[in-house]
Amino acid sequence: MGRSRSGNNGCLTHKWRCPCGDDQCYIRVESDEEDAPMEGELNLPPGTSSSSFIQQGTPQAECTVSDSLPYVGQTFRTDDEAQEYFTNFARKNGFAIRRERSKGNPSHPLGVYKRELVCHRAGVSLPRKTPEVKRQRNKKSTRCKCEAQMIIKKNISKGVARWVVSHFSNEHNHPLLDSEEVRHLPAYRNISSTDRERILDLSKAGCTVNLIMRALEMQKGVRQGELSFTERDLRNFLQTSKNINRENEGSELLKACKAMKEKTPDFHYEFSVDENDKLEHIAWSYPDSIRAYRAFGDVVVFDTTYRLYAYDRPFGVWFGLDNYGNAIFFGCVLLREEKPLSFRWALQSFIRIMDGKFPQTMLTDLDMRLKEAMLSELPNTKHVFSPWNITSKLPSWFFAILGPRYDQFVSEFNRISNLENVMDFEQQWSQMVFEFGVVSDRHIVTLSFHRVCWALPYLRGWFLGGLMKIGFSMSTKLFFKGFLDSQLRLKDFIEQVGLAVDFQNQASEEAIMRQSYQNVKIKTCMPMEEHASKVLTSHAFDMFQKEIVSSTQHAVYEQSGEGYLVRHRLDTDGGYRVQCIPSQEEIHCSCKEFETSGILCRHALRVLSLKNCFLLPDKYLLPRWRHENSLFPRSSGYKYWSRALRSLASIIVQESSLTKSRFDYVQWHMSKLLTHLREMPTVDETTADLGSNLSFDATTTTEVISIETTASASRPRGRPKKLKVLVEA
Repeated sequence: MGRSRSGNNGCLTHKWRCPCGDDQCYIRVESDEEDAPMEGELNLPPGTSSSSFIQQGTPQAECTVSDSLPYVGQTFRTDDEAQEYFTNFARKNGFAIRRERSKGNPSHPLGVYKRELVCHRAGVSLPRKTPEVKRQRNKKSTRCKCEAQMIIKKNISKGVARWVVSHFSNEHNHPLLDSEEVRHLPAYRNISSTDRERILDLSKAGCTVNLIMRALEMQKGVRQGELSFTERDLRNFLQTSKNINRENEGSELLKACKAMKEKTPDFHYEFSVDENDKLEHIAWSYPDSIRAYRAFGDVVVFDTTYRLYAYDRPFGVWFGLDNYGNAIFFGCVLLREEKPLSFRWALQSFIRIMDGKFPQTMLTDLDMRLKEAMLSELPNTKHVFSPWNITSKLPSWFFAILGPRYDQFVSEFNRISNLENVMDFEQQWSQMVFEFGVVSDRHIVTLSFHRVCWALPYLRGWFLGGLMKIGFSMSTKLFFKGFLDSQLRLKDFIEQVGLAVDFQNQASEEAIMRQSYQNVKIKTCMPMEEHASKVLTSHAFDMFQKEIVSSTQHAVYEQSGEGYLVRHRLDTDGGYRVQCIPSQEEIHCSCKEFETSGILCRHALRVLSLKNCFLLPDKYLLPRWRHENSLFPRSSGYKYWSRALRSLASIIVQESSLTKSRFDYVQWHMSKLLTHLREMPTVDETTADLGSNLSFDATTTTEVISIETTASASRPRGRPKKLKVLVEA
């Protein structure tokens, strides 16, 4: 099955019931269909407040960033995010957009590297594709050669790809629509995932289409006819949902799992059936994901915030973080309902699939049923409520009651949540809730009661793999975007999820290859920094480098025994206590940064520098952050060669395009390299072993090379004609 190119993941819907337990309290995720750009992925224009952004990886309740004008130099993580941003801007300003032209293709070193996003009225009317016009409406085209557009180009820096706005024009040659008119454009008529779940609930309760429309209008507080979809859209949605046979789909899914198991023996899955022998729960994982869990299963994120709305089933995904800072897929589960027993089954199955290995820490949504299951099944695993999931709920909880003071509240909430010690948190938390008048609010009461599960002062000392520092930008919907759509049948779910996992693994592998070609810049000239740069991955070294640079701003005061007091040079009191035992190569700091992230803190590094330590003790260079523990080790196979060369070529193209002198230099050397390459032998001992490892694509490419060589045999410097041995292999 090929990759689905649906505009959204219509089969996934966000949970909208609030964890506070009140049936009348809902979580608003208006930007669920169009994931808002996240902090660190956008450069804000001058004068734009960052208060409209929440922590990295956190969805917003309402996308306010689209109010600002796009500008040249603005950056996005992907081209899809750039399009979503421009779409939100267009809707606010009375028009719609579409993709016009793109440059690049999968075979290009940079892939697709340029896109033109234009006004929906740009260009001229297109000719009809068929002369048969009898059954076609004679509809007048809306195109009028409007020149409003935004052009984005891919830019690769330090192995990280970003999309940059290279041109923007907001000059329209037609009247713009008002808010009442623009919502009727086809581009904006859609049913959000939150509305889909609500519609299905009302439909199962026996409500008619008219009654459902009125109920949604009352719930959203809008007048009749002001919803983002029409009655006809709602009828089409309900009809599509009815075409799914939920009884037969479960058995078809099990058949797909059995077929996958026969095809790939290392594919693992677990399932249970009810008293009627119908599929109840099912969990599965792929061979590469199980191998990844063995290496990086110390910290796991269990995302249970989505459902398959067509089948009315909760959908959970286990994610992790590798040594290069890339999100990795571990496994997923489909449950019948969200009950403690169901979550207990999911956790049991996950541990069995992963050969009995328990994670040190598991981060989940704020869900009391899941917390109960964790205490029962994983009592020795630290359970943490994801800070980014909590922050995403703040608009729904406090925006209405705080009004203009909401931004100030969020700023204080984030600051207090990341304090250093418990005493400061307790004091300032009480002061904050009293100052904003939310002492008796049920959501504040819930957060206060469970503060040991989400506030950073209480979590120091538990291994979190650096997730609390960098945030976690991988969401379930973002991971599966483009692979799952509303028409997807349950029997095809296993295969499509597998395609998404393979696609993400390939993207991570190519990103790692690009990073391996980047030059590491030493900032302090300290031997410890140089030592770490040769052992740690680029992601881990970035975290380490921030600590060692900051260590130079700290003073050390020797105390009795082998203890030291370390404080910032501008502080007059306080500080952190560091215990150093050189004979045993041990060092401990009261901040517990190493125990939390696996990276030595600035205080410990300052003491090591004072003790003339030139090489870091081996025990403080964790295996999970080292180069040799990569999920994609160096290989001699054709696929590795191809990806490695593409990664190197993309960096050369990026670097050489900066100036004319760079381009001339690279062009001259590449021409010489190509000439020398064509004079080299085409068969050696390495290629003789390729036969058993070549994929279908590799075999096809070999035959093409053979044909090209034969066709170019008359060239003065052509490659040798004899490729018979390679072709036969």
